Amino acid sequence: MKMITAIISLVLFSSVASADNEFALLAGLRSSSAETDLAGASITSKASYQFGALVNLDLYSRMALRTGLVIAGRQVTLGPTAQGKVDLDFTYVDIPVTGLFRFSDIGGIFAGPVFAFNQGKDVSCSGSGTCAAKDVKSVIVPLQLGVSFRFASQLGAELYYEYAAGDLAANLSNMKTVGANFLVYFE
Repeated sequence: MKMITAIISLVLFSSVASADNEFALLAGLRSSSAETDLAGASITSKASYQFGALVNLDLYSRMALRTGLVIAGRQVTLGPTAQGKVDLDFTYVDIPVTGLFRFSDIGGIFAGPVFAFNQGKDVSCSGSGTCAAKDVKSVIVPLQLGVSFRFASQLGAELYYEYAAGDLAANLSNMKTVGANFLVYFE
């Protein structure tokens, strides 16, 4: 663990000295779907949000570490169940640790893990006044693949696909998400 901390510190401190680091605020929309093992039930996609800050820390030539802090909603509807339709609205703090390859001055492709820490698990049911999500995982690690591009000197966008393998909560697994972010860069 000490070795990993030392390597990360070295990368961050050496990157901070570089003048080509990019800082951005982001706001975006995402749509998630998942799988369920409840007999007769299915998952319906639901749109949600995300906002936060990103930094692209130069590593070597066209390679950068894309990281930051993002508040992300992961929301789906499960039904029919004994409680009717169940809206699962989970909120996470995401820390992406993705590699970014810039194929030009205005675009790049990124891929890697996102460490997502659960901060909220709101549940509402159409057929019952009380319901709750069971066994919600406090940490999940989805994999992300996306493209990032600038359409003006301080403005950009990202399109991405995210896959969270395994259980997120009882009867909810293998979440897939597509999303788009609007970025405002500060250099």
